[in-house]
Amino acid sequence: MLPYPLSTFRAALGNVDDATRRTVRLPRHPLKPSSQLRDYYGWRDPSAPQRGYLFTEQTGALTGIMLTTTRTHTAAGRAVMCEFCRIPRRFEQVALFTASTATHQRSQSGLGTYLCVDLDCNARVNALQPLTPLDPPAEALVTEHRAALARRSAAFITSVLRQARRTA
Repeated sequence: MLPYPLSTFRAALGNVDDATRRTVRLPRHPLKPSSQLRDYYGWRDPSAPQRGYLFTEQTGALTGIMLTTTRTHTAAGRAVMCEFCRIPRRFEQVALFTASTATHQRSQSGLGTYLCVDLDCNARVNALQPLTPLDPPAEALVTEHRAALARRSAAFITSVLRQARRTA
């Protein structure tokens, strides 16, 4: 399961108010891969499917944000790339997620990015295999992609929280 209790995840959310924080739910099923192979913790809220949560461990502390998504209309058959894992996917497998940067619910400011619908980039990156003989070995490929995934996810969370502090 997850390495932290629900209360720790709720306390780590930096872009929501206390009322919203109390509604956070853990995923119904254990996240894959296991915690030691994860570069961030991300899942969709089982009781509010338009919500998602992203958490990273930064400077020894858990930091997180709440995301929201809506259906986006993209032409069928088009490939879209997730901004975190940078793996091309079919259009229905990637969605625009936005994170509120406002401390007041009436404000509409936020930052958005395209992410895998299930927020499961960790599983995809850990399963990467070389496509050609010229690619590096699988272990090197996974290590390189995991480092990039960790950097991009932490940078997005940091930018959302930095913007939220400016609007506070």
